[in-house]
This record gives sequence, C-alpha cells and structure tokens, in this order.
Amino acid sequence: MHIKFWGTRGSIPTPGPSTTRYGGNTSCIELRTDDGTLFILDCGTGLRQLGQELLKEPQPLVGNILLSHTHWDHTQGFAFFDPVFKKGNQFTIFAVSGVDRSLSEVLAGQMDYLYFPLTLDELESTIIFREIGEETFNVGDVQVRTQFLNHTILTLGFRIKSGGRTVVYVADHEPFSTNLYKASVKTPSLTDIVHAGDRRHVEFLADADLVIHDAQYTNTEYASKRNWGHSTVEHVLDVAMAANVKQVILSHHDPEHDDDFLQALEARCQDQVRASGSDLNVAFAAEGLEVHLPEAADQVPEDMSAQTPTTRYKPARILIVDDDPSLVRYVEAALRKDKYEIFSALNGEQAIQLALDEQPDLILLDVMMPKLSGYEVARLLREKPEFQDTPIIMFTARAEEDDIVRSFESGVDDYIGKPAKPSLLRSRVRHWLMRSEQGTEVREAQD
Repeated sequence: MHIKFWGTRGSIPTPGPSTTRYGGNTSCIELRTDDGTLFILDCGTGLRQLGQELLKEPQPLVGNILLSHTHWDHTQGFAFFDPVFKKGNQFTIFAVSGVDRSLSEVLAGQMDYLYFPLTLDELESTIIFREIGEETFNVGDVQVRTQFLNHTILTLGFRIKSGGRTVVYVADHEPFSTNLYKASVKTPSLTDIVHAGDRRHVEFLADADLVIHDAQYTNTEYASKRNWGHSTVEHVLDVAMAANVKQVILSHHDPEHDDDFLQALEARCQDQVRASGSDLNVAFAAEGLEVHLPEAADQVPEDMSAQTPTTRYKPARILIVDDDPSLVRYVEAALRKDKYEIFSALNGEQAIQLALDEQPDLILLDVMMPKLSGYEVARLLREKPEFQDTPIIMFTARAEEDDIVRSFESGVDDYIGKPAKPSLLRSRVRHWLMRSEQGTEVREAQD
C-alpha cells in the first residue's frame, strides 16, 4: 500500500506562512493498494489538489471514498473535487448516515444553490452511496473493517487490510476515560484498561502496520476541550503502544498549532516513546508525506459479502433514569431531536418497573438514586433474559476510576461523565442503538 497526505489540519483550513511545513488543508489522505485500487480517506480541503493530480491519470477513474463523518472539515473539499464533474468517472462513498437524513442528503446540503453554483444532481460522474455501520466488507481484494469512534457525531474508524498489510485510520476520536489504565497497576495489560470503550479501541488498532490518528490537543489543552471529541498526543502514544502498533502518524492538527509548535511537539513525542522503551515509530502528518508498505502477493484477506446493508434505525424507545428532574429534562430535550420515544424514572425501583413495562431499546442510568443505585439497577436488569443485550449507559457525575470500573462490573455497556455536550450524548446513544440493531440482525440470521 502507498499512502499520501493531502490534508492534515483539523477544524478549519489554516493557510499562511506559519503552516507551510505541516500543511493548512483539512483532512484528506490518498491510499492505493499495490493492485491500484484507490481509496480516499475523508474529503477535507486537501481533496481539491488530489483531484487535480488524479485528472492527470488515464481516465475514466474509479475510486472509493471512506468518509469518517460529515463535519465540515472532513467534507468541505468534495464540492471542489474536479473528478466528480467528469463523465465516466465513478466513486463509491462509504459512510454512516445521519439520524434524520441520508448520506446523499447531507452532501447535497453543502451544494445547495444558496451556497454553490452546481447541485449534487448535476455532477456528471457516477456517485454510489453506501451507508454503513460497524461491519466488515470487501472492495475487490481489500478488506475494510469499521468501528464507531467517540465523537460528537456518529464517526467511523477504518481498518484497511491488503496483501498482509494493515492501515487504521482514526479521524476524530476522544478517549472514553481520562486515564487509560488503572492507577494501581504497575505493569498494565489490556485487561487493566479502565473503560471498555478504550479497551475496544486498542483492540481495533492492534498490530497494525500503520495507524493514522487524530491528536488535536496536548494534555494541557485537553483540560478545557473535554467533550469536544478529540484525542491528545499523549493518549494516542499510549494506545498505540498498548496495541503493539508498528508506526503511528499523528494528524488533525489544531488550527492554533503552527509549524514550530508541531515540530517541537513531534520531538517531544519521540522522546516519550524512547523513554518508555518502545520501538514504536512516531511521526506527525504533513502535506506531501508519503508512506509505502509493500504488500505480499500471496496474502489475500478473508472473503466477505460485497456489502452488508445497514437499515435506517427506526424510532427507538429510551428510558432515562435520574433523581434530578432538571437533568431528565436536559437529556429529553437533547434526544427528542432524534425523534425517540422517551420514558423517565426518578428512582431505581421505578426504573425497574418501567423497564419491565415498556421494554426500552436503551437505558441511560444515573448512579446515586433513592431506593436502588444505578449499580443495583444494572445488575438486576442483567439477570433478566430480556435485558441481557439491551444497551445500558451509565450517565453520572461520579467520574473516579473506581466508579467506572464498578459500573462495568455491574453490566453496563458504556460510561459517560456529566456534564456532557448534547451532541456527544446523541452520538453515543445513536452509536449503541445501531450496534444493538446490527447485533439483533446477526443473531436472527444465525437462528
């Protein structure tokens, strides 16, 4: 595989003399397998220059766009991607849909006549939209596995395997817990990771030849950027070493980080890895940076179905459990935007009864409540067959390590600390509903 960076900046383009070394265009990466299959990872402003280079190649073009999510800095280059205006070219766009609109509607929105002279319908190339969730599929002999990331909108990471080589692309992702490992463990292993979401993330990266990862902040900056949906450079190094990754390239640079800042930070990261005794190769993404990973001709990934269709999620039933009525109203206001049917309980006993009566698709649960704690409610529900697979998210102000560990031991699927931005809460709820729906489809097929 051959990888080239065309855009490395997060949030907003930053052209100018202070960003010439690492680049000012937003996220866009070109990946080509040794057989010539073209993948484009995200459609930030770097896509414009990539498109100009692609038009120099023999036509027609056939390519695949893996779109992590639909925030502006990952889509704003699409309308300026010249190959989509050429008849005969074909591009398949793989991405998760929004809650209330399709992928094609989202992309068409930025080409509305109020903002752009041409509409999506007027493009002369063939555009195929593939709405996906967490799944594995093949594009030719290339295997692509997806996993939800922790961001303020539904966002997918991509694990791409071809010819025995594996590249993982993690666009916007925030750690699930402030600390990766339990503080009491001196030589931690995978089982000592505090939050199940972080453990799952490490497993997604495991043994990759190359990981390209969002690392927008430093630990110092993160203190005021919590719940914005991004990682710190220090966290990325920790998870890369935990996952036994061979090489990590840190990307999605903050708009405030100029070339001198990034150069010093890159050197500091390399020192941190060396001091840990790891042989992890660390670099910062820069426009024009190229990485070549020779493939083995005899390594063909397991054959998967050409495409696993993902259904649009029907309106779900959600139970909110919290003894603070104002907090219940806050969560209801956030989730009703996605047209869910919502029930609420103000204590643990009422939560158990409502769950039995209403059979919710997902439960948001506080820890400290009258009559029964959140831990007790989770344990009691998990003992009942009908709730063994229902997503339960602990949503609480208790954010100490012991609280998180105890919650997962009680049977919850996720843990979100208060306060949380409505967008992050909506994203995590939707993420679990989609995972639950796909799991149900798989179990029904097996039965």
